[in-house]
Order: sequence, then structure tokens, then C-alpha cells
Amino acid sequence: MKYSIIVLLEDPHADFSQFVKNLHDVFATRGDSFEILIMANGTGGFLRNQLTKLQGFNHAIKAFEFNTKTTQAVCLQAGLKESSGETIVACGSYQQITNDSFNQLLDALDEGADIISPWRQGRVDPGFNQFQSKIFNTFVRRLLKTNLHDLSCTVKIFRKEVLEDTNIYGNMYRFLPIVAAQKGFKTKEIKCQHFQERGETGFYALSDYVTRLIDIFTIFFNTRFIKKPLRFFSSVGLGSLLIGLFITFYVFVEKFFMGHPVGDRPALLLAIFFIVLGVQAASVGLLGEIITFTQGRHKKEYTIEKKI
Repeated sequence: MKYSIIVLLEDPHADFSQFVKNLHDVFATRGDSFEILIMANGTGGFLRNQLTKLQGFNHAIKAFEFNTKTTQAVCLQAGLKESSGETIVACGSYQQITNDSFNQLLDALDEGADIISPWRQGRVDPGFNQFQSKIFNTFVRRLLKTNLHDLSCTVKIFRKEVLEDTNIYGNMYRFLPIVAAQKGFKTKEIKCQHFQERGETGFYALSDYVTRLIDIFTIFFNTRFIKKPLRFFSSVGLGSLLIGLFITFYVFVEKFFMGHPVGDRPALLLAIFFIVLGVQAASVGLLGEIITFTQGRHKKEYTIEKKI
């Protein structure tokens, strides 16, 4: 099997069956063997109703339904386990890029890349949504030192071994190209034409922004400090310790040179708080370092392209 298309069905859309038909047409014209795996993530009976519209494509479609809502990573891993293709094409509940763009991405993968991430051009979603997406991608690009411009697109194309050797969890699916690049896989971003956008417009719920921020810092920690947690926590601890010592020095300077009392100063309690926080942060880093050394030293951190 050449291609396995994993459709992460999370939100019901009336034209979902047409989207699946478009996917079928794109891959049928390429002349390679393929299969379409639909992973319905807690959508109720929506998938079963849509399957009646896809009866002519039963030979190419496998459908799976989760009774309750789960994470994108679980759906993707379940689809990977059921897939037979050498190349995985993952996409969301609706068509985000044009049919021609799918072909461009597939051709780019055949040229030697391991994972392809689309960069949507000619965006058709509302201007404020584009602004939020740009802020998110710019922040990620600066923080994680990556060259990717459009992590918000749900379409990702990669070789099967990329997901087999890369650990993602929760809703970290959008960061898969970054995690794969950290493992040594070749990541390429290809400009493609935006087709449509669904979902919320304007401001999202506050919890969505908080969750997205936590995801970004989780990826930052996992890609930079997962094997050296002491370096991260000791930096935090040292900063806190220095703040505490500076406040302590200031309080005692006021005591000895200005005659201000020390015992009833809130600043002294604040200094003690920062000093204790610094020591605890360094202790957490040391504990993490021990766990990493004893449990994670056999974990594979790289990929070998070929043996010479």
C-alpha cells in the first residue's frame, strides 16, 4: 500500500462526504494504491449517516468511531495502527487546501523529505483569525527556532516511520513537524492554495488560549530540555535565588545604614520566599535529571537515514 489517508473527524460538517470523495479522486488519479481511514472522534451517529453517501467507495474506506471524545494524538496513533500505507496523509474534518495542493505536497515528499507541512496562501478565513494565526506561528517560530509558518493547518504528510519513532500526545499533532525535525527527520514546508476554513471566528474561549500556550511551552521544554531538566530548573532556581538574595541585601542595608527595623518587614518574607523557591526549583531539576538518567538513557533520540 502506497498511501494511507487518516481523516481526523472531530466536528460534523454537512459536506464531509464530498470531502472524502475529493480525497478519493485525488489519490485515484495518481495511480498508486491507497486507503482512507476515517477516525470519528466522539461525533455520535454522524459518521454512520455519512457512510451511506459513500457506498460506492467501500473498497477504499475504513471507518472507526470513538464513543467518547479523545485527543488528536490517540486518534492518529489508532489510525496508524490500522494503516497499511508507506506514506501517511493526515487531515482534519474538512478540506483546507485545494486538490492540486494535495498533489504538490505528495510530489514534494517523493523528492526526499520525510514530513511535509503546508503553508497556506491566499487565506480565505476572516482577517482576525488570520491575525491570531500569524501571532501564534510567529511566537512558535521565535521560541522554538523553527522556519515553519503555518502549524495551524491540519494537513500533514509524512512517512510512516516518522510517527512510529516520534512520541506525540494530547493535542500536540500540530507540532509534529517540529518534534520530527528534533529527531532528525527532514521537514519541508510547501506553499499551497487555501481552500476553505471552518470553526469559530473572532475570539476563542479563554481556556483555548491557555491550553495553546501550555502546549507551546510543553514543546519548548520537550525539544530543548527533556534530556537535561537540571539545566532548565537550575536556571529558574538561580534566578529566583538571586532575587531573594538581592532583596535580603537591600533589607539589611536599610537596617544597618538607615536604622529601619527588620522583623516586621514584608520584604524579608518575600526574600525568604524567593530563596526557598529557588532551592526547590533546583531540587526538582536534580530529581528530573536522576529520573532521566535512570529511565530515559535508552530512549532513542535520533534516526539513521542509511548505513554506508
